[in-house]
Amino acid sequence: MNRKESLEMVDAFAVTDVGKVRKNNEDAVLMVPDRLCYAVSDGMGGGKAGEVASAMMIREIEQSILKCSGIPAEREGSIIRSAYKVNFEIRDYAEQHDYSSMGATMVCLLFDPWHPCAGTIFHAGDSRAYRIRENQIEQLTEDHTIAAASNLTESRIAPMLRGVLTNALGTGTDFFLERTSIDVQDGDVFLLCSDGLTRMVPDSNILQLFSILRDESSESICRSLLESALDNGGRDNVSIIVVKIRKLGNEYDPSEEEAERESEAQVRNLMDLTDTPPTEVISAVDVFSNP
Repeated sequence: MNRKESLEMVDAFAVTDVGKVRKNNEDAVLMVPDRLCYAVSDGMGGGKAGEVASAMMIREIEQSILKCSGIPAEREGSIIRSAYKVNFEIRDYAEQHDYSSMGATMVCLLFDPWHPCAGTIFHAGDSRAYRIRENQIEQLTEDHTIAAASNLTESRIAPMLRGVLTNALGTGTDFFLERTSIDVQDGDVFLLCSDGLTRMVPDSNILQLFSILRDESSESICRSLLESALDNGGRDNVSIIVVKIRKLGNEYDPSEEEAERESEAQVRNLMDLTDTPPTEVISAVDVFSNP
């Protein structure tokens, strides 16, 4: 699939907004359409700390994907290594500037340039990826939060702890990156967003809006989702990327050399992804409220 096909394959739009409560926007978004790469990062730590953390992540992804070849696994490898690199850079920056809670989430959608019917999502934290297909919405990522990691119902978790992250960029050796393979069909719509949207707008309402605006542009859908989040309180920064699949491109038949590089990169990526263990969840004594 060449770059022209990449651009013709999707209709994508991104928006980020400070919201109605926060004084600054700690979110950052990225679209590199000719590389079929899209990402959202939600910074943490307040003030400049969060802004710097998310900007570091987005800038590194952009630089690495632009330098990378068109070989699928090498592209994935660039995202993996970018995340682990920025994880330690954020930690070091926080130590140098005495920021105690600096960090960032990330969710990155990367379509396969050889196989347009496939893609990959990388994520850490609670920024999410969804797929809307045949009037159904599916959350493709699982939040790295105490609520998601526990087996208890949300009502049994102390309210102030339900959204506490168990994994994010900036946690050093505890950081891990989750990879999810996805299939792609003509007519699919993908949504990447920070929790500023999902905390304000339930999944059912998101699906309803997509159903109403199914024939509209990605820009129209993005702006309508943002309006809904703001109308419902806008208590956090809101970042949204909508990617509509127009028509899948052609399969690519790699050369023998390219296929060999693909295999080698797949092995390296597997090793890189298993380099650090998942973050451990805080003990139940510290986390859960009394029944």
